[in-house]
Amino acid sequence: MCEDVSWQDIISRAVEREASDVHLTAGQRPYMRYDGVLASMDDRLLTAPFMADFCSVIMCEDQRKRLAEEKDIDLSWTFAGRRFRVNAYYQQGAPALAIRLLPERIPSLEEIGAPKAWQQMKALEQGLILVTGRTGSGKTTTLAAFIEALNSEKAYHIITLEDPIEFCYEPKQCFISQREYGQDFFSFARALRSALREMPDVILVGEIRDRETMQTALMAAASGVLVLGTLHTRSAAEAVMRIEGMFPLAQQDSIRAQVAEVLAGIFAQRLLPCCAGGRVCMSEVLLAVPAVRSLLRQGKYSQLESVMMSHQQQGMQTGQAAIEHLYRQRRIARETYEWYGDSLRMGGWQG
Repeated sequence: MCEDVSWQDIISRAVEREASDVHLTAGQRPYMRYDGVLASMDDRLLTAPFMADFCSVIMCEDQRKRLAEEKDIDLSWTFAGRRFRVNAYYQQGAPALAIRLLPERIPSLEEIGAPKAWQQMKALEQGLILVTGRTGSGKTTTLAAFIEALNSEKAYHIITLEDPIEFCYEPKQCFISQREYGQDFFSFARALRSALREMPDVILVGEIRDRETMQTALMAAASGVLVLGTLHTRSAAEAVMRIEGMFPLAQQDSIRAQVAEVLAGIFAQRLLPCCAGGRVCMSEVLLAVPAVRSLLRQGKYSQLESVMMSHQQQGMQTGQAAIEHLYRQRRIARETYEWYGDSLRMGGWQG
């Protein structure tokens, strides 16, 4: 790339367009994702010196050493008053960066169009709330909006365990402890157990990745704490199947019973192109009413959708109902409604 094009130019252009992601590696053009569509930012190729220079700006020496040893690293970065989440990794022996632009401020639940069931979640004092969806579906933003609502309305001690810290909260009514993996702790499960000794009201686990962390999260939720977490699953049914599948067959009956006991709600979401520009969130909502708890204990996950359909007055909704609601509001185009509606009817959220 020519010397007159700098990393500052690339990032500034992404911020100006409010791109969600920027992708950079040597030997390829820089790309950004805007309204869900990936597009080239320049016709010229990035060079190895460009990538080395940019990595030295984003990462401290210890982080560069970790990247060289572990071949990938997650971190946060601030530039020109904006905060970014960065995944640095190697491809074909060359460093690469996937940079996520975070919102300029934490939006409210109303601003992101969160389902009304989130208002019910604010009244809970314990249990497990999961937000699921593919990478880039807005899970972190939804949870940040919920925590900010608690921060404004409740006198809570909130602990977040994140990799990396994305949104920084300004304490209002709450005392907030934000802990970052690799800096403040080195094991999610161990940090979660430690957090219970700190008398929290709410614990956020950025992503529940393994059996030990899930088991500890279930224990924390049963002990009287409100636990928030994310999973990379497309639907509520897939989320509970994923939880069960983390454990050996001999433990799955007891895990189903634990999930049925502590689960408060699952919000499975994805972002769709909005008619007015930008993207809008579509959310499937499963709440732990008695009928749902009974199905969870029995492992009858295929019947959860019918319960969501019959309990819409309590705040539940299927993915199909969510997309129909957005279409009736004229927030998504007919083509979007038909494409994703067909995908849902075929049994999954594709694309």
